[in-house]
Amino acid sequence: MKILIADDDRLVRALLEDVLRGLGHEVVNAADGSEAVDLFLRERPDAVILDFLMPRLSGVDSLARMRQSGSRVPAVLLTAISAPSVREATGRDAPDVILEKPFDARAVSRALERALRAP
Repeated sequence: MKILIADDDRLVRALLEDVLRGLGHEVVNAADGSEAVDLFLRERPDAVILDFLMPRLSGVDSLARMRQSGSRVPAVLLTAISAPSVREATGRDAPDVILEKPFDARAVSRALERALRAP
């Protein structure tokens, strides 16, 4: 599968890329939400992993724009914030899975599997 990673932290992007490539996936990555939307429209990935807080567009806002394009792309939202406000997105714009930082390779793999099974 092709997976889009969007996180403003270069080290997090590198870690996710290593994990996902190790699982056999193709990876494209973006450093902010706006770049993520542009890459999504150009690359049409099979799933996205988006950081909650990013410059230019948040992960939730990026996902909303992706889904407004007509795609129901499976989505994992990364966050270091465990506040209820992170879980407020509902309906079509809600991520399929929320993955809290810090995470390990197994948690990433399981979150992606759950997102892909989401209705």
